[in-house]
Amino acid sequence: MTTALPLASYKIHLVDVRVRAVPRRSADGAAFHGPGVDLRGAEAAEVIEAAAPLLAWLDAREPGVAVRSVSVREARVLVSLAPAGADPRPRAVRFDAPWADELREAGRDAEKLIGEACARALARRDAARASALT
Repeated sequence: MTTALPLASYKIHLVDVRVRAVPRRSADGAAFHGPGVDLRGAEAAEVIEAAAPLLAWLDAREPGVAVRSVSVREARVLVSLAPAGADPRPRAVRFDAPWADELREAGRDAEKLIGEACARALARRDAARASALT
């Protein structure tokens, strides 16, 4: 089992079935510097499935809401929603504490999966970089 990296931020794109994440720290514990990690395919689908409690939290407060993406950075959660009614523009809702805390708790399993996937992706990236130097 891979140890999850702590995350500085992440965004779950439900419509595109992808996840973008930036770790807070690398595997050695140093501050993370470098490009973030993109998850696609099965890894992204697994994260979206694990985010079901987070989506249920939103649906419980606004039944039938169509979530396009969920973005988490520190203590803030930003949710992009599909257009409503005649207005074709997507909508965004920002959550701060205490609601953001509840959303993050609901999404903790997804966040853990993202942190684990980041650790694996960065290990592969480091191995490829080391291989290219030899």
